[in-house]
Amino acid sequence: MDVFTAENQPGGGDDQAFPAEETDDKDDDGVDLCRICRLPELPDNPLRYPCACRGSIKYVHQQCLLLWLNRRGHKHCEVCGRSYSFVPVYSENAPKRLPWHELMRGLLLRALRVVGWVLVMLFNVYCYSLHPSGRHDAIESQRIFGVSDMFASILAGCVYTGMIAYSFTIMALTRFIVEHFFGRHHHVVNGRGHGVVPRVGLVLWKWLLILCDWWHLHLIKIRIFHTLMAELDPGEVVFRLGNAQFHEFGAVRSVLFFLDDNAFAVLAVSFYTSFFFLLLPFFMGKLVFALLLIFQLMELAMPLLSGYSLGQEPVIVGYITMLALAFAYLVSVALSRDSIQAIAKKLSLGLLFITLAPLFLLWILSVKVWKNLSVVKDGFILCLKLGVLPLVLGCWLDFCMLPIFRTPISQRLETLSNYPILLILHWLFGQIWLLLVLNSMVLIQKIFKKRLFWFLLDVTDPNYKNTKVHTGQFLFELAFHGSMMVTVVDLPIMTICLISPSFFPLQFWICDERIMFGSMAAYVFLVRLGPFEWLAELIKPAVEPIFRKWVVTVSSWLKLSDFLLENHADQNVRVPLQNDLGEWFLVRSMAEGSVVSLYGSQSVTTFEEDIGNARFILKIGLMLALATLSMFLISIISMVLPLLIGRLFFHSIFFIIPFGLKYDDLYGFWIGCYILRATYMGACFVFYHIKIGRTDLLLNLVLLSIRNAILFSIWISGIPAMLGRLIHLMIIIPLQVPLNESPPVYSFFQEWLMGLVVLNIWTYLTMFTRITCFATVAWQEKLERIRNAPTNSLPSTWLLLDVFYPLMFTLIATLVFPYLVAYSLFPCLGFSGAVNLAVQRLIWPVLLAIIILLFVAKLTRDLFVYIHRVEYNDRYMVGDRVTNFTEDLVSG
Repeated sequence: MDVFTAENQPGGGDDQAFPAEETDDKDDDGVDLCRICRLPELPDNPLRYPCACRGSIKYVHQQCLLLWLNRRGHKHCEVCGRSYSFVPVYSENAPKRLPWHELMRGLLLRALRVVGWVLVMLFNVYCYSLHPSGRHDAIESQRIFGVSDMFASILAGCVYTGMIAYSFTIMALTRFIVEHFFGRHHHVVNGRGHGVVPRVGLVLWKWLLILCDWWHLHLIKIRIFHTLMAELDPGEVVFRLGNAQFHEFGAVRSVLFFLDDNAFAVLAVSFYTSFFFLLLPFFMGKLVFALLLIFQLMELAMPLLSGYSLGQEPVIVGYITMLALAFAYLVSVALSRDSIQAIAKKLSLGLLFITLAPLFLLWILSVKVWKNLSVVKDGFILCLKLGVLPLVLGCWLDFCMLPIFRTPISQRLETLSNYPILLILHWLFGQIWLLLVLNSMVLIQKIFKKRLFWFLLDVTDPNYKNTKVHTGQFLFELAFHGSMMVTVVDLPIMTICLISPSFFPLQFWICDERIMFGSMAAYVFLVRLGPFEWLAELIKPAVEPIFRKWVVTVSSWLKLSDFLLENHADQNVRVPLQNDLGEWFLVRSMAEGSVVSLYGSQSVTTFEEDIGNARFILKIGLMLALATLSMFLISIISMVLPLLIGRLFFHSIFFIIPFGLKYDDLYGFWIGCYILRATYMGACFVFYHIKIGRTDLLLNLVLLSIRNAILFSIWISGIPAMLGRLIHLMIIIPLQVPLNESPPVYSFFQEWLMGLVVLNIWTYLTMFTRITCFATVAWQEKLERIRNAPTNSLPSTWLLLDVFYPLMFTLIATLVFPYLVAYSLFPCLGFSGAVNLAVQRLIWPVLLAIIILLFVAKLTRDLFVYIHRVEYNDRYMVGDRVTNFTEDLVSG
């Protein structure tokens, strides 16, 4: 039987896998115990040791391990990092291989499943094309991306599929929340209703609940939804739902037997949504149009249905017809149960209630407000602090940053008036600003004496109330934050514009409609790299020592050290009270504008004695002026230096490789930050080793860097150049140039760029994805070693002989051998010039066709082997068994 060996996970090195000291893995009686259930081995449930752990956590029951893995959601040990290996167990009567007809049956079923997925997509494309929004999206896609009508319709169908997924996600979450808060009422639908419509409605509703269960099971596999549902119900209700009961679909599921559960569910969801929201209204609208034509009323009815050009759409007319029929059905039900007199009585009572209800509700509301006036006042104050203050700060920050984008104030106001929801972004930016100020206040109060902040609100005071207005504090917050934004944002931007008017506005790729799709993907890739976390981790450790050094230096120069600086040897400095207040500490501080006291109050009786010097006020003012100037200069340097370095990098790249593309300042900023960080770290490293006299280590590092640079230059220059020439000879010339014309001369740069793109795509697919068809097992092992091991630790001879030499030899042989055959052998055989020219032009495409045929044959063989294994497992596999861990498995 086959054993599916496990891959070593990162972080599971040998030093972690085999600890030096082993604890006792037995109980008091000397019996091995399971690490999870702490029970000994049983005759029908033996103990296994599936990973490199030793001691008391070495052994485990297979059932306990499977239960733990299902709950945790991964397939490797959390301690040693080794992946678990499972061996399939087959029945005793299992043959060595399946018969040919059973294998072909499995291949046909899987082909039908693929066809089913294609039909689902085409069905969505067709249904969405019936709606005016679908045609509008297709036209917009064709205009923006410049694609054909068919491809634009497919893009619109993809958008519609995403809308279906979104709607079912909302439906599943709503059902989960309602059942969580209002109880879980399981209604048994047996289809017994009075009339055909109720019975069909109950069946359709039951099928809809089954599809919601299926979608719910898929949602909990996504981390964010799993976290949300687990937070709503800590009892792990997300795991209590069983598999969706698709057999309840009856004959529909039997007819579509060749589809698996997921394909069938996707088809059912698409049909549900499309039928009730697109197909049924469309055909009903067509039927209305046909009836109007029959009765020759189209000319009279069309002006009534043509508002905003939507009345001519069958789908819109179908919506109106469905609403009318539903209303008529409800009226007929009401008339069948009540008399005309009862209906008139109910209508009169309803009109009377509608007339008196607003006055009654207004009276009740006024009474409630009067009784809870304090609650209204507190709510107003909290809205002012938590809503209005961050919104004002965000709007002011946006106003200060207008010169960066060269946006007029009138245009920004027009944008806000058209899209008021953008005010949420201003509120969010205001909250981020308050959070940054709070972190700065924590840093400042760690250095200065506590009595300097006697005028600030003490949010750690037990008598503090967040619902008090504090008018003076509120006005001080506005003045402080406004002046701070002017100092660190507005004035630096104005200074930069004054010195270099062409520095702004910033350039972004997303502003270019030609590459909008690619730019969005590039920005998503940048966000996934985590530059914000990297920048925060880089800046935070350096801010505190720099700020402390600045404060100590300026205070000693102005002779204010005794008054300003904290004497940590004499005073018991209390840390901020986040732990005492919990999560309310952050809310209180940000509600008060983050300009608060965090350490408790201190007596200020000696304050007048400290300021007895006549020059004290002048010194404090001079220190504040120096602080303002320092923040101003640091802000200018932080804006200008990374952007200049990033733009210089882009200009140098575009000078060498003329892309014809503008640079992007967002990428330029991060590239500049990386270059500055690398330069600083390199300079510090060199200075430190020269200082301690380790020039030999520096020399070794320089030689290692030269080796890496040579290998890297080979990888990005020689190999892509030969690969690009092969692509040129095999694909571009045969497709673009007829045989009776001379081939065009392509530049070396274009060929190198094509080869570099193809090489990187092949490397990425082979190293970072599960796609293994583009490389042999030997190449997969080589690339896996390169990915897992540090580059400096890889032997140079192994890289040259086992990695670079086979690639270069294969490419050179593929280029040289056809050249020798076409330009030396065929002319010597006495063929005519036309034959020689055809051979010279077609020998590389023929070689490519042979390679493709061999590749397709290999894929076909692998496909048959895979289908054979899957069908064999479906028929004769009775379970799997976890294998014991051995050192030979690791070394192999």
